[in-house]
Amino acid sequence: MKVSIQSTLFFALAVSAAPLDNFIGSCDAGSVKVSGRTLTANCKNIVGQSVCSKLDLNRCIKNSYGQLQPDPTGAGPHYGDQCISCSNAQPSSGILTGGPTLLNCQCNPGTGAPQANWPTAIFDLNTVVDNVNGKLECYGIKSTNC
Repeated sequence: MKVSIQSTLFFALAVSAAPLDNFIGSCDAGSVKVSGRTLTANCKNIVGQSVCSKLDLNRCIKNSYGQLQPDPTGAGPHYGDQCISCSNAQPSSGILTGGPTLLNCQCNPGTGAPQANWPTAIFDLNTVVDNVNGKLECYGIKSTNC
């Protein structure tokens, strides 16, 4: 079987352009920041260049009675409307250990509890966010440049 360099290069680029599981594996961990409902990161594109993008996570993640869950349909209830103090920073309580992909928020449990009593919800962004040619994406929702 004869394979040309051109067809091999095309195949390699096509495979590289596919969504990557574990976005943190191709992004600079130190650049991964969550502020409110926006995820920002510098990720490698198919030629190895770093690209800064920001993704609105509101249609990627939902709140379900105080717990964060994937939201593949984007139907909600959107976590940005029902959670507060969302960040990927290590909480001062020390209950969470892990890398920059762990999102933590206080989310409404739907019990009528005051905000001060909302539980802390933890969610691994690696389960829903991909790096597609240097840009963050979830369920087909594309990021914008920084």
